[in-house]
Amino acid sequence: MKPLSDFLKISGVVSGICIVLILITELFVRIVIPQNRMVTWLEMHEEGFMMNQQGGQAFQEFGDRNAFYRFNEQRLRGQKIKDERVKVLTLGDSFTFGLLLDEEDTFVQKLQRKADTMYPDSILFLNGGIGGSGLADYPLWLEEFGEEISPQFIIYFMNYDDINRALSKNLFISQDSLNLIRSQRWEQRSFSKKIAHHHWYRWLQTHSDLFNILVKILWKNVYFEDLTHNFDPDKSEVQLPSLSSFEESSNYSNQLTVSLLSRLDNWCKTNNCELMVITTGFFEIDKMSVYDRNFYEFVSDSISIPFDFYYDNSNCVAEKADGNLSNLKIPEDGHPNENGAQAIADCSWNILVNKLGNQ
Repeated sequence: MKPLSDFLKISGVVSGICIVLILITELFVRIVIPQNRMVTWLEMHEEGFMMNQQGGQAFQEFGDRNAFYRFNEQRLRGQKIKDERVKVLTLGDSFTFGLLLDEEDTFVQKLQRKADTMYPDSILFLNGGIGGSGLADYPLWLEEFGEEISPQFIIYFMNYDDINRALSKNLFISQDSLNLIRSQRWEQRSFSKKIAHHHWYRWLQTHSDLFNILVKILWKNVYFEDLTHNFDPDKSEVQLPSLSSFEESSNYSNQLTVSLLSRLDNWCKTNNCELMVITTGFFEIDKMSVYDRNFYEFVSDSISIPFDFYYDNSNCVAEKADGNLSNLKIPEDGHPNENGAQAIADCSWNILVNKLGNQ
């Protein structure tokens, strides 16, 4: 029994030392490099597109800001869908989601209040924003979850990095303006999905700066597998577009964008809804990728745009920002602040008011 007793004593001492070292490291991190804590709510579908968690809550810190997020069973931000009003599903990235804003301060909820005032008990805005998503995520998300939601309108709020993300994620390859081939880049490792829902994991995210650093490292380096091996044609496990497609002079990104928007529009036509594409208005040319800039200039200058559901908020938002978008952004972050969300809502309502009123 003595060897066992010695082993238990040594194990106890080692465990105690480890706990003390972890606590010391946690204290050091809090003092020297304090973290903005966040409970993760994003997941990746097995098909490679991003989605919010199903139900439950999450929260995020940024400096003095503390934002709380809730999700319904359809993976939308907000409460359960519980009435039969005309449903307006908004799709978009973290701007649409309302990152670092409480629910009532998002531009989707500000649009809801405008609708309640002008058309009482008639229209329901649904927040389908997903942080880190791009244009290629939305057709797949809609094809997976859209039928259950059954919206009468879909508003895709196009943002300044959506096309760059569509190319980077490799979810679709465009053969021409009509034909898309399914592919993929990222695949989430199954263990990371499982642990993210455990109470201990979320408790540590809520209370530990050190654990938040660890999670960031795991998200960047461990949780996801790159099936393209950084777009290496010799190593890729999935189909890739030609490398020339990524050249600045290539028209491929515009072709892919038109194809993806057409896929969204076709889903709407098949499912009896109407698609509208409205820009967030936060399009600063010098900060956009070359692919997003090329498309924005194409639709801004084109005499015959290949679709009639595109609307640009940029001039309207710039006027409300007095020519300086920084006035509408969260400092040191770049997402719309409460005033920025109000600007997007005001400008978008000018486009939507009559169209929605005809329902």
